[in-house]
Amino acid sequence: MAADVALSQALAYARDLKNLYEVARAREEDTVRAHDKLRAAYQQSLAYAVDLKKTHRRLQRSILQSLLGLANALEAKDEYTRGHSDRVAALARQLALEAGLTVRQADVIAQSGLLHDLGKIGVPEHILRKPGPLTQEEWTVMRRHPVTGSQIVAPLESFAEGALIVRHHHEREDGSGYPDGLSGETIPLGARVVAVADVYDALTSERPYRRGLTHAEALGRLAAEAGRTLDARLTTLFTDIVAHAPPEWPVRD
Repeated sequence: MAADVALSQALAYARDLKNLYEVARAREEDTVRAHDKLRAAYQQSLAYAVDLKKTHRRLQRSILQSLLGLANALEAKDEYTRGHSDRVAALARQLALEAGLTVRQADVIAQSGLLHDLGKIGVPEHILRKPGPLTQEEWTVMRRHPVTGSQIVAPLESFAEGALIVRHHHEREDGSGYPDGLSGETIPLGARVVAVADVYDALTSERPYRRGLTHAEALGRLAAEAGRTLDARLTTLFTDIVAHAPPEWPVRD
């Protein structure tokens, strides 16, 4: 009798152990399945994040291209400034590379050159096309265009460096520029590069109130401004680049 009871208890204990094992096994399988689902959801989220990032980049590039088109359209309305930004961009990129900057940095500077006058969209036509010197009040309006331009491109996260260049391309070495009166190396390097190219092209371009300077005259003016309003090293590099090989577009000899 005692043996039967002991056997019965042993069998019951074995059944309990089996049930516990099966419950534990089921829970383990549930955990594995849950982990697999979680891992799949994580992988799906990663793929979604990558797609979203790609879409965001495409959108940013699309907006940048739209702004470039807008800048070109703005210049095309005026025969005196048509092509100015294209020329500034090409010269600025060449100067940036000569100064030892990377290709990526040179590309950002070139894009900034294309967009540097975008803010003039906020300047009234009668000021932009005035055939004579601007009044003090008109200059106040005109000098807002770097800030306006930088505000337009600021939402482009991938163009943060470019926004600074657009804002500061009229700053001068001696602090006499605008909009913030920066001087020397406090001016972003890209803005100093664009400034040299911008000044050269402005000097050699015809305006309704003055003739464009010859290539030699423009280089002489740049030399006079080197170290005063323009970065001395960059101005010297620029002069070396174009002294014996003027830009291919028409420039008065």
